[in-house]
Amino acid sequence: MRGEIGADVAIAGAGAAGMMAALAASAGGASVLLVERDPAAPSNLVISGGLFAAAGTRWQRAAGVEDGPERFAADILAKTGGAVDRALLRAVTRHAARAAGFLADSAAVPVHLADRAPWPGHSAPRLHATPAESGAELSALLRAACARRPGIRLLEAEVAGLLAEGGAVAGLRLSDGRRIRVPATILATGGFGADAARLAREIPAAAGALHVGSRAADGAGIAWAEAMGAELACMDSFQGQPHVCPGEEARLGGALPALGAILVNREGERFADETMGPSELAPRIWAAPGAEAVEIWDEAAQQAALAGGPFRAAVAAGAVRRFADAAALAAAFGLPPGRLAATLAACAGQGADPFGRARRRPLAPPFYAARVVGALAHTQGGVLVDERARVRRAGGGVIPGLFAAGGVACGVSGHGAAGYVPGNGLAQAFALGLLAGEAAAQRAV
Repeated sequence: MRGEIGADVAIAGAGAAGMMAALAASAGGASVLLVERDPAAPSNLVISGGLFAAAGTRWQRAAGVEDGPERFAADILAKTGGAVDRALLRAVTRHAARAAGFLADSAAVPVHLADRAPWPGHSAPRLHATPAESGAELSALLRAACARRPGIRLLEAEVAGLLAEGGAVAGLRLSDGRRIRVPATILATGGFGADAARLAREIPAAAGALHVGSRAADGAGIAWAEAMGAELACMDSFQGQPHVCPGEEARLGGALPALGAILVNREGERFADETMGPSELAPRIWAAPGAEAVEIWDEAAQQAALAGGPFRAAVAAGAVRRFADAAALAAAFGLPPGRLAATLAACAGQGADPFGRARRRPLAPPFYAARVVGALAHTQGGVLVDERARVRRAGGGVIPGLFAAGGVACGVSGHGAAGYVPGNGLAQAFALGLLAGEAAAQRAV
């Protein structure tokens, strides 16, 4: 079927960034086509824990938390060694709080401050979530908000590329031959974690890792923008996920280390500071014997972690087991019982931690444990955008008519795995999605 479809704004991809952009553009008076090739397939938002960082929100103020964009930006610069584009950094840290407010006020999404545990890389509690602290719940709430807006149409179709005219973008080309012609186009197609060839080129260290992100993250949007002359940055950046249970591929979430959990290798010995950023912890597991570890925690941590949606799902899947004592745990996972007992005894001691981990309360039986591997959650490099989420052209200027947000756009994680901080991926998706939707509506109406 051939023909042209008209609207004010076209958005490729209906994940976190795409839905936020659609809601923002619609609020600005634009008619929106939200194009998704498989609306039922899980996006990275659905798979995630649904936690997003924002600084200076009303939920923080209500909890007595002093925070703001400047502190947020300083934390990111410290974690990444300053390897973040400053225009992008300003856009994300200044507008993430506004995006959180937009979700609550304009999209009727219930938001709260998720402060059950400290998160590495954040000097203040700034992770926000919906009631179940679940990406699946947050995605469903956003999908419902989009469905309530008469100006947003969800179109199930496969995008084949950008509609280019004279160095500008005039819409999208669909695989069935149709064209969507619009004044403003937003790319929200995700990163390239599922593109094995590009992953091997850009991030060889993660090329053989288990990919637990969306299979739709095939890098197509990045390639389309690159063909238009877009500037790419930090293509070696990614989020590692160190708490994935093999087989079930359930995620335990990132809260356990802050709640006292430890990781031991096949020898029953710890091998890293478990409270380092989860992304940089994943490569430590890749380097462990057998590229696996056993994560161990206690009853207090178990109860606190149940607030997280991914952790509850892992428990329901049978990935988490309970043991009366260390001997039973060692037998179940084939760990040397003497060494494991010594490791747990050392954790209960008052001496300095050999890995520099901050002092924590000792673990006490009964114990909970799960076998875990390191995995690739999603890539963090992509097309660079300016402070209005317009795609920047390599060599200067912007590509007229083209905006980007989410995984297709460069994140605020610098290079490699160590710069990723929990919640910052969705912070970028929501902040840039809001900016892209607003700017696209202004261009179109």
